[in-house]
Amino acid sequence: MKKLTKPMSALLAAILCAANFFMPVEAKETWPKMPKIEAPSICVMEISTGTILFERDMDEVNYPASITKIMTALLAIENTKLDEIVTFSQDAVYKNEGDTSHISRDIGEEMTMEECLYGMMLESANECAWAIGEHIGGTMENFAKMMNDRAESLGCTNTHFQNPNGLPDEDHWTSAHDMALIAAEAYRNETFRILAGTKSYTIPPTNKHVDETPLHNHHKMLYPWRGDSTYLYDFCTGGKTGYTNAAGNTPVTYAEKDDMPLVCVVMREKTPYHYTDTQEIFDYCFEHFKLLRVADYETDDPTDQNREPFAGIDENAMVVVPSGVSFSKLKSEIVYDNADEDVLGTIEYSYANHVVGRADVRMNDIELDSYQFTENVRTEVNTSGSESDETEGEGEQEKELESEPKDVKKELRSINIEINARMIGIAAGALFIIILLILLLRWVFTYSYVFRQKLAMMRSRRSERNRYRTIYDTRKSRRRGKRKKKSKDLRF
Repeated sequence: MKKLTKPMSALLAAILCAANFFMPVEAKETWPKMPKIEAPSICVMEISTGTILFERDMDEVNYPASITKIMTALLAIENTKLDEIVTFSQDAVYKNEGDTSHISRDIGEEMTMEECLYGMMLESANECAWAIGEHIGGTMENFAKMMNDRAESLGCTNTHFQNPNGLPDEDHWTSAHDMALIAAEAYRNETFRILAGTKSYTIPPTNKHVDETPLHNHHKMLYPWRGDSTYLYDFCTGGKTGYTNAAGNTPVTYAEKDDMPLVCVVMREKTPYHYTDTQEIFDYCFEHFKLLRVADYETDDPTDQNREPFAGIDENAMVVVPSGVSFSKLKSEIVYDNADEDVLGTIEYSYANHVVGRADVRMNDIELDSYQFTENVRTEVNTSGSESDETEGEGEQEKELESEPKDVKKELRSINIEINARMIGIAAGALFIIILLILLLRWVFTYSYVFRQKLAMMRSRRSERNRYRTIYDTRKSRRRGKRKKKSKDLRF
C-alpha cells in the first residue's frame, strides 16, 4: 500500500476539518455527582417538580419507624376536619405506651384532630397516631388499607403499611424513594407544612387532664430538642424523625432556599450521620441546582400579540436543572396521559437522562370569535339572491380570508428566513467542500499525468541506452574479428 504524499494528506485534512466545521457539536450532558456521605439508603427530591437530585439504593426495602406518621397525617388532613373530636380507645392507649413514644393519654380522653396531629408529629406520640387511624378507618385493618391505597396512587412500589405509627412489624416496610414520594405529596399541603414546621405546641386541658400538655419537635435540625443545638440548620422548614433498633435512624427532612423546596429521606443511618449527611447534601443541592419557571421561557403564540391564546402553559410549572445549564439545553417531549379534560397535553422536560419537570398545556377560559365569512354566507342566504349581491359577498369573504392569516404569514416568513439562513450556510459549506474535492481531483490527475510522462521518458532513455549498447557491442565484436584475421595473416 502506497503512502499518501504530504500535499495529499494536507488536502484531505482540510476537507475533514471543513466537514467537521459544519457538523453540530453538542456538549455532553452531565449531572452533578453526589457528595461522599455515609447513608446506606437515601433519596433527595425537589418537591415542586418531583425530580430526584441524588439517590443511593433508594428502592431498597427498609423499616420506616415513625416516619410512617407522615402518611397518617396526610390521610387525616385529606379525610377529616381539624376540629373533629377524637376519642382514645383502649387499644390506642395500651398498645402504644411503655417504651414507645407517647404523651400519656387515657381511655376515653377526647382531643381535637388538630391536637392529635400535633401530638403525633412533634412528640411522635404513638397513641395519637393509633387514635387517628381508628377515627378515620374504623378499624386498624381498614386504615392500613387506606394507607396502602394512597401510597399506590402516588406511585409507590416498595411499600406496605400495617399500622399508623410505624412500630415494628415484619409486614410494615417502605423505601427511601417511596417515602420521598409520600413526604413530597404531604408537603404540598399547607396544613401539613404548618404541622411539620411547628417547633412547639401546647395541648390545652382535656376531659382527662386538667393540666396543659407542652409539645416540642424532636427534629434537631429544626428545634434544639433537649437543649442540643448542634445540628440546627438555617434552611430547615420541618421534618419527622424515626428510630427503632431494627430500622436505625430514618429521618425525613424538609429544607427550602431560593424558593426551591427539597425533601431528604435517609434510612438505616447511624447516629449522628442522619443529621450531618442530611445537612451536607442539602448544602450541595442548593449550590449545584436551580429552579426555572417554564412560563418564562415557553411562549404561547408569539405571532399574535392582540389576542389571548386559547391555550397556555401552566403558570406554576417549574423545572430544576444543574446551576450551569440553561433552559434551551433541555429536551422536551409531549405526553398525553393526563385525565383532566382541560389539559391538552403535558410537556415533559429532561436533562442528562433525568426528568426535571413537567408543564401542562391547558385550555384558557375564552370564547373563540367566529369567522366573518360565516356571517357573510348567512347574509347571502337571506338576501334576494341577485348576482351582484353574491359577487359582493364573495369579495368580502376574500378580504376576510386575506386578513386572517396575516400573523401566520409573519410567522411563516420568519421561519422561511431562518430556514434560508441555514440553507445558505449549508450550501456555502457544501460549495467549499466541492471546491476542495475539485482541487484534490485536479491534483491527482496532474500528478498522474506527470508520473506517466516521467515513466515514458525513463523508458525512452532506457531504450535509447539499450540501442546504443547494441551498436557499441556490434562495433566491438567487429573490431575483434578484424584483429583475429590480421594475426592469422601474419602467421602464414
